[in-house]
Amino acid sequence: MRAIDLVEYVGVKPVQCIAVDASDNLYVTDRCILTHNTYSALAIASQLSTRIALIDTERGSASRYADLFNFDVCELNNHHPAKYIDAIRTAEAADYEVIIIDSLSHAWYAELELVDSAKNSFTAWKDVRPLERRLLDTIVRCNSHVIATMRSKTEWDTSQKDVNGKMKPVKIGTAAIQTSGIEYEFDIAGELSAEHILWISKSRCPELQDTSWLKPGVDLAVALKRWIGTTPSTPASVPATNGNPHNERVRGVRTLLGIEGKAVLEWLKTEMLVNSPAELEKNQVDELIESMAVQWAVKQGMQHNHALNSFNKHIPAIIQEGYTEVDALKLWMEHVVEQKHSSVEVG
Repeated sequence: MRAIDLVEYVGVKPVQCIAVDASDNLYVTDRCILTHNTYSALAIASQLSTRIALIDTERGSASRYADLFNFDVCELNNHHPAKYIDAIRTAEAADYEVIIIDSLSHAWYAELELVDSAKNSFTAWKDVRPLERRLLDTIVRCNSHVIATMRSKTEWDTSQKDVNGKMKPVKIGTAAIQTSGIEYEFDIAGELSAEHILWISKSRCPELQDTSWLKPGVDLAVALKRWIGTTPSTPASVPATNGNPHNERVRGVRTLLGIEGKAVLEWLKTEMLVNSPAELEKNQVDELIESMAVQWAVKQGMQHNHALNSFNKHIPAIIQEGYTEVDALKLWMEHVVEQKHSSVEVG
């Protein structure tokens, strides 16, 4: 029978994740959701291939699973996006069939450091964003299967009760620590809960859409293999060309802004008397996107006129420099959030 004999407080010290001597190898670490990202990624990858490369940014934590899975590891100490790109391309060139990135969040931390070290953080994103784009393009264009883990932002949920009816604070994950909309770069995206349940939130595989998996591994991999076996071999990064350009444009922007498609359609029907963006003229689509962006900024605490002026000042200028509309909006959104935080600090 296994039991804990003694727990002693030793203060705050540098630590790293460990795999404990238990059937599920679960571990506990402070200020993080109790999940099993690395283990789950390896469990799924091992069912897809025996040629697995793991890019480890978690200080060698993946090596704790070396007795459970067969994989090669590259410990990445420099988390600049270019280092990720080099590691991915090296693994691909070595004919690894599955590449695990554990974790992609460290690339985001590195990007934030680059921005923070610049004199002007808003203009700095113009240099950093292309680095981010190159890393994501390298992932989606990779001929190997890529599994990426990300850390999660956490909050305390105080709405739950224990068996005695008393408040039971529960730590929950709210969003991946990466650039906004990162989930849309992948074929499949999900969130792993503290109870080790993977909730599939986005999937191009119909069988997996809106499903959940307890301690994901063999069963999930089997479903993936069925889908992979019927998926055309065209690169995942090549966008569909059979959609209406107005529909695709509005969908991309409202997804980035976190606006539900239903809300947009209702507005189109009541205000524009049309059923979809495809029925609008280009200038009307421009106005719709401007309206959605301003609405988002207002929700961030910006006054309407200020938001409108900011949008019209920054977005055309950024696009003129060669950025896509979505990337320009990302830069502008980060500027709005930064201004919000600056206002709070000054106040």
